[in-house]
Amino acid sequence: MSWYLEAGNDSDIVLSSRIRLARNIKGVAFPNKMTEETRARVLEQVSDVLLKMPGNALMRMDIAPLPQIDRKALIEKHLISEELAKGQVGQSAFISRDENFSVMVNEEDHIRIQVMAPGFAMENIYKQAEDLAIYLEQNLDIAFSEKYGFLTAYPSNTGTGLRASVMVHLPVITAIGRISALTNSLEKAGYTVRGAYGEKSRPSGNIYQISNTITLGISEKKTIANFARMINEVIQLERQLRKEYYEKNQVRLEDKIYRSMGELTYARLLPEGEAMNRLSDLRLGVACGFVKEINERQLMMLLNTIGSASVMKRCGEGLLPKDCDRKRAEFVREVLLNKKDEKQGGSDL
Repeated sequence: MSWYLEAGNDSDIVLSSRIRLARNIKGVAFPNKMTEETRARVLEQVSDVLLKMPGNALMRMDIAPLPQIDRKALIEKHLISEELAKGQVGQSAFISRDENFSVMVNEEDHIRIQVMAPGFAMENIYKQAEDLAIYLEQNLDIAFSEKYGFLTAYPSNTGTGLRASVMVHLPVITAIGRISALTNSLEKAGYTVRGAYGEKSRPSGNIYQISNTITLGISEKKTIANFARMINEVIQLERQLRKEYYEKNQVRLEDKIYRSMGELTYARLLPEGEAMNRLSDLRLGVACGFVKEINERQLMMLLNTIGSASVMKRCGEGLLPKDCDRKRAEFVREVLLNKKDEKQGGSDL
């Protein structure tokens, strides 16, 4: 079962949590300076270690042979990055069957460990990522400086190599025009706010990715503690504003949300952006307690499976891009009307 089919802690606000750890092999050029031969050698070296890991359940997925639609579907599920999707020789991903765990090889760094979980689960997924990092450090000669910490391709990651991030749903902070102020405040404190797909992506459906930017001169545990404290403040702010907003605008808000439910339930054509906005309304209605026909499991499934590449992959190679809106609408109806076996929400890797 895919991890994103479950609801986690504080899932009324935090959709998912992710930890990334960047590591590189000592004495080898960073990926942006590597030859094809070197990339291939690093891949085989890392692959040998990962596939021998005790209890390993990771599947190796070389990117170059994959069709573009498969690469895009993996990006939509946050299993690989745009950089890895370029599919150069020697670029690969090792992915767990439940899709919560992936290791990207020869992306911006030689190794990028990534662990994801539903809801707010920083400490748990950090421990999983740390355990794998320790295993790799025991079996590979990892580049490390006593002065600077783990060496990375970009100075902004040097030190711990740790990026903690969460996907948060902030419909009311956005609706009342306070998202810019929040973003500015977080940036001054050492965090960044982006769209769901990271750098250069735009927010959709009132979903934002918040991550740390400071990795040098601070321990991993301190980074996690500070990050958790900051996210809890964001959670409490959005919850308080939702309560106040609902009390002042109950009929208007309920009308808007039930209209969105009607559109999602009966629409025959559904563009991706429109679907994300309507699902944002439903998520707010569920969180406020007055929408009881839909549950978080259905919403999480849809959030992770209605991207164009995911729709095309699910429906088969013969689906044309112009037919995506029709198939997306059909899938959304089936899920919301409980006619779709939820097991079909996972991807076939």
